[in-house]
Amino acid sequence: MTARLSVQVLVVGGGFAGAATAFFLSRKGIGGVALLEQEPFFGLHASGRNAALCRQLVEDDEVTALTVSGAEVLHSPLPDLSPRPLVSKSGSILLASTEEALAEIQARARTFSLSHELLSTRRVFSYWPLLQDMSCAGAVRFPDDGVIDIHALLHGYLAAARERGVMTFLGCKVERAEPTEQGFLVESNLGTFSARCLVIAAGAWAGSVGMAAGAQNPGLVAYRRHLFLMTQPAGDSRPDLPYAWHLDASFYIRPESAGYLLSPCDETPAEPGDDAVASNAADLVASRVVPLAPRLADLRVARSWACLRTFSPSKRPIIGWDEEVPGLFWVAGLGGHGATASATIGRLAAERIASQLP
Repeated sequence: MTARLSVQVLVVGGGFAGAATAFFLSRKGIGGVALLEQEPFFGLHASGRNAALCRQLVEDDEVTALTVSGAEVLHSPLPDLSPRPLVSKSGSILLASTEEALAEIQARARTFSLSHELLSTRRVFSYWPLLQDMSCAGAVRFPDDGVIDIHALLHGYLAAARERGVMTFLGCKVERAEPTEQGFLVESNLGTFSARCLVIAAGAWAGSVGMAAGAQNPGLVAYRRHLFLMTQPAGDSRPDLPYAWHLDASFYIRPESAGYLLSPCDETPAEPGDDAVASNAADLVASRVVPLAPRLADLRVARSWACLRTFSPSKRPIIGWDEEVPGLFWVAGLGGHGATASATIGRLAAERIASQLP
């Protein structure tokens, strides 16, 4: 595209935030929607590099409301999104160090009407013998958590949106965005777009794209987290295991292909695009995880990678109109919950955008 294209809504970012927003805008019958992705394919960064964990009960109640609602769509997808469930029901085990912490997890689970079960340490270790030497008071099992098919989810949003007329552009980087009386004039390496509404759904780049459009960065910060594929001991194969997440020690582990996927839940501030593996990444397993669960020392790192998770100051997603720049809408700061909560976030964003379109 080299000529100017005029649309109603221009979505910048083709990860879960942007794809889900475009999907629900198209479901509401909003015409003239275009989605720009700067990379050569969708899901190159956080939306395709995460651990794919569906975790409904998270630390913040407002975010939990989003993840619980989003998980319902993963289990029973809209017909145009997927013909089958998009999450396994392998479940999760959330471990804690004290009886008080376990009681709090159960109380919050009841608040959100989440199916759950208290597990003794003996039952925890029957699921996960590799964790037997780890200190914990027990765990709470959530049978409706699991592992998300993140690629089917992302491309389900995109395919259905395109089917209803949403235009998508790969390798399209925003270079400048100028507010006008009618909305925005957006210049990219592929051409110029005019739009009544500009949606900033650019993940780690959201703050800089918003500033290019005349807004203030609402405090978005990206953090790098490492993930490791660990080799599996001979004869130990349980792909149906619930993933285990020690909330106090801050690490998680789940089965993955011929081994285990493990993360020490590290958080290092990073610049957009800085998702390269740190030179000392393998040391994170040895220094942060093995002292807590010594049997994991028998595993070896087969592969490692990193992804960026972007947070707002409140650690809650920003889903709404900019306070200073008319027509600018934020869908940003999903904080690692994008896969689980994307359906709810996209639906909320589409409703709020549609309510103010002419």
